[in-house]
Amino acid sequence: MTDVVYDCVVIGGGPAGLTAAIYLARYRLDVIVIDKGESRAATIPLSRNHAGFPVGISGLDLLCRVRAQAEKYGATLRQGGVVTIEKDGNVFSLRTAAGENVAARTVLIATGVFNRRPAMPEAMHDDAVARSLLRYCPICDAYEITDQRVAVIGTGDRGVNEAVFLRSFTEDVTLISPALEHELTQNILLV
Repeated sequence: MTDVVYDCVVIGGGPAGLTAAIYLARYRLDVIVIDKGESRAATIPLSRNHAGFPVGISGLDLLCRVRAQAEKYGATLRQGGVVTIEKDGNVFSLRTAAGENVAARTVLIATGVFNRRPAMPEAMHDDAVARSLLRYCPICDAYEITDQRVAVIGTGDRGVNEAVFLRSFTEDVTLISPALEHELTQNILLV
């Protein structure tokens, strides 16, 4: 156990975790963010999906600004991952991959999501993401593909639902199965 007991430890230093840290710190709470450094936001070359940036901002720039704002209000930021969380009474004890012990009254998990990458060479993938040719979030990026030709890599209900959603932004949507065949059921209605 450690002598310092934070009000909250935020696990994850992406936009959600850092925004939570800003608000918690502004509420005059002692907050620490433990960030593994794997935020999906870091891979976004340009996003126009964040308020206050009408011409867009890169994911790296956004993370840098939000980190600085969290620190300005007093949040402590630590690089690393959490390997264990245990609760003893009213306090959570966390152990980081670096062997640091952190204690807090509350834990907020904001670890985000991981992309399900298509089977392709890593260099080709990274180039496609950097050039905005490969995107992972239909909700975030649909506006960006307005009236363009688009392919959704997926199948089943999820693939079809994403393709149908994108049809409200472009009429030219193709659903590509990552396997040899689609996993479609009779419940799927293509429009």
